[in-house]
Amino acid sequence: MKSSRRIFFDVTFTRSQVGNVGITRTVRALLGRVAAKAGEVGDCQPIVFHSRGFRVERASGSVASQGAAPSQTTAARLFRWVMGGSFRRAVTRALPLPVLSAGWALYNRATFDAMSRHAAPVRFTEHDVLFLCDAWWNYPVAKPCAAARRQGARVVAMVHDLIPLRHPEYCAPLFTQTFTRWLREVIANSDAVICNSAATMRDLEAYAASADLKLPPTGHFRLGCDLLALPRHGQVRPELVGFTAGGDPCFSAVGSIEPRKNYAFLLSVFEGLWAEGSSARLIIVGRPTADCSELVERMKAHPEFGKRFLPIFDASDEELEHVYRASRALVFPSLAEGFGLPLVEARTRGLVVIASDIPVFQELADAGVQIFSRHSADALRRCVIDQLKSDRASAVAPMPAFTWDESARQFLEVSERLLQGRPA
Repeated sequence: MKSSRRIFFDVTFTRSQVGNVGITRTVRALLGRVAAKAGEVGDCQPIVFHSRGFRVERASGSVASQGAAPSQTTAARLFRWVMGGSFRRAVTRALPLPVLSAGWALYNRATFDAMSRHAAPVRFTEHDVLFLCDAWWNYPVAKPCAAARRQGARVVAMVHDLIPLRHPEYCAPLFTQTFTRWLREVIANSDAVICNSAATMRDLEAYAASADLKLPPTGHFRLGCDLLALPRHGQVRPELVGFTAGGDPCFSAVGSIEPRKNYAFLLSVFEGLWAEGSSARLIIVGRPTADCSELVERMKAHPEFGKRFLPIFDASDEELEHVYRASRALVFPSLAEGFGLPLVEARTRGLVVIASDIPVFQELADAGVQIFSRHSADALRRCVIDQLKSDRASAVAPMPAFTWDESARQFLEVSERLLQGRPA
């Protein structure tokens, strides 16, 4: 992209969140790397939604480090509580969908308007580019996008996955309804669409064809993965250090604790192995969600807790790095993903992976990934036993590193080709 160009990066949802997982991790990583290339690609500015138009997100420090820092406003704190707690689950079960939909729309608009009320409006001009890489289905972004395009900007929307459409059984009906509506409106008000994997792009193209939805130029890029330095003494909690210090092999699973991650299935497979006398240990690292509260309680009260099983619900980056380094294999039994960053993180570190046979895992798999039939407990059990008998890590080279710098460069290059109407 031309260095004279202005780049605007939507961080509306990410600014409302604490932590650095999932979409917020992607947004912060891309924003930081794109901002670091300012002299090469143009000025980069984080912006936030307001119902009257996008506004400039003001932050202390550099854009790269502070542009998407968590908001500490009352509106943001309340939003985090509503999104992450049992309150959301209770309300979605109690209210009829039409009432819930109207109330949620009003609440979201009021929340994000409150978070950005002191920010200055953005005046877009010709050659500006607006990237919608955040969780835009949480706020009515179509009208501000249309306004930006009228002022001369071009809009690139990112699609992370189509799970609410393809797997509504893992989502609240309100989420599926809202996502479907905003997806159609965002696509209609975008000049290009970029996906985080070829699998997601193919899924989007298939959905568009079935729904008679006209897509703008569409492409995909790959998410990045940066290696961290080995954790120093004191950066990892003692119980985790102790759990991984023994000689028995540790298997790990990484990702938020929600139904589509299939952790209940994974735990049951290991319970069967333990009943047979296996000494294999299991670590699950993930942030709990309200939809899996019963499973979380099962994990906390598990008779093997601290012995052959250890769940970590609030792991730091350093502790996650320790888990990767201390594991025999990463187990990824997920039933639906847009990308699957833990698979790449594990393989880049030389850790072998046992993964379900969903399309994106098959796309990412190299010689160090063993694929199993996602609904077969026996298939997963055999994979674990095979890995217990023979550690395959020494027989396969680590996956070549693909850093967030490289990801950001590819993201910009593909976006530029799409905006120019060239194949990506």
